[in-house]
Amino acid sequence: MSVALRLYDRLIEGLAVLAAASFVFVTVAIVTDVTLRNLGITSLIWVSAVVEYCMLFAAMAAGPWLIRIGGHVAVTSFVDMLPGSLRRAVGLSVMLVSVVILVWLSWRAAVIGLEEARFGSIDMRSIDIPGWLPYALLSGGFVLMAAEILRQIGRGARDLGSRAQH
Repeated sequence: MSVALRLYDRLIEGLAVLAAASFVFVTVAIVTDVTLRNLGITSLIWVSAVVEYCMLFAAMAAGPWLIRIGGHVAVTSFVDMLPGSLRRAVGLSVMLVSVVILVWLSWRAAVIGLEEARFGSIDMRSIDIPGWLPYALLSGGFVLMAAEILRQIGRGARDLGSRAQH
């Protein structure tokens, strides 16, 4: 395996670990905030804004790894009834359409994110968050999901729904 592919694998695994860590952080932050409020102590005003961004990050960071292990949602009841060759053709078609859609979504998110950065947009909540940040997360996540599907195709996979490991 090439160095680039090993680095890519570590990136996907590292992002999955960071996604899991963000869920731990979200849990601790929410429990702490609710506990402080119930004790009559000033709550953490930043929790809700940060939790929203953590959830977006977690979805985008874990997405490629979930595709890799077959842990994503796949409804295969109809496709499973098709004859083998047609099932593989439909599966490959779905994978290719998914790649096209993911690349398009990544591109659109990047364009909007660049516009947000150019205008200096800020998401003003309890804390100020750069307006480009959610679009950067979306763009990066979608392009990595597309790359993972392409890698699956390169390995001979012809569908995304039958490899589930859960």
